[in-house]
Amino acid sequence: MILPLATDSRGAGGLPVLFAHSFAGDLSHWSAALEYLKPQRRVVAFDFSGHGSSPGALRYSYDELAKDIAAVVEAQQLETFVLVGHSMGAAIAIEYAAAHAQRVKGLVLVDPPPAPGAIPAEQVKQIHDALDKDPHAVIEQFWKQQMFIDSRDAVKQRLLANLRKPPRGAAIDLTKEAFAVDSSVALRRCSCPRFAIVTPRNDAPLSLHKAVSGVSHVVIKGTGHWIHLDKPEELNKALDGFLKQV
Repeated sequence: MILPLATDSRGAGGLPVLFAHSFAGDLSHWSAALEYLKPQRRVVAFDFSGHGSSPGALRYSYDELAKDIAAVVEAQQLETFVLVGHSMGAAIAIEYAAAHAQRVKGLVLVDPPPAPGAIPAEQVKQIHDALDKDPHAVIEQFWKQQMFIDSRDAVKQRLLANLRKPPRGAAIDLTKEAFAVDSSVALRRCSCPRFAIVTPRNDAPLSLHKAVSGVSHVVIKGTGHWIHLDKPEELNKALDGFLKQV
């Protein structure tokens, strides 16, 4: 982590909400949610190291990027807050929340990675074997085969346009991390209210909200993996419903 990290802070009052984006994403992915929530409470989004307008890092791992969350929390003086993460950002949010129970009063996982075993071992091996050659191409193929199902064309084009912005090393290390880390372990240590917003394809026995007890969830249909970009109104409604209970 190299400071400062790019941030977007809006609104005031209420229990703050901090948003963490996915791999190759940036804080702009949360613009609709920030606009929707800012009349009611303070909302903050940021760019992880090596993403968006934030500087690169010396190395990339979930543990290291969890330090980005800690840095934003301190810089924005967030004593307690709700933490929202999408995909990679969800996995990193889980790591942070498990280690900072006194700060995180609610945890929202937007289409988080599944528990181990959800993706066949042979497919994981093929991805690993191809990563060092051309990591961005591997990720693009995976997105097109798995993550873009039911995504709007405009969302696909936006995501593909930004795919190669993170450094090559980040693409390799964070993709390997995605298949190596079992987020269910840290999620079980989180004592705060936990809520998942998922697609129908991520509502299976090895999805995190089913692999770990006590995680409430809602399924949003007709959307790709980036629910907050495909159907921001439905995402905001689900998020707002959870926030009113925290």
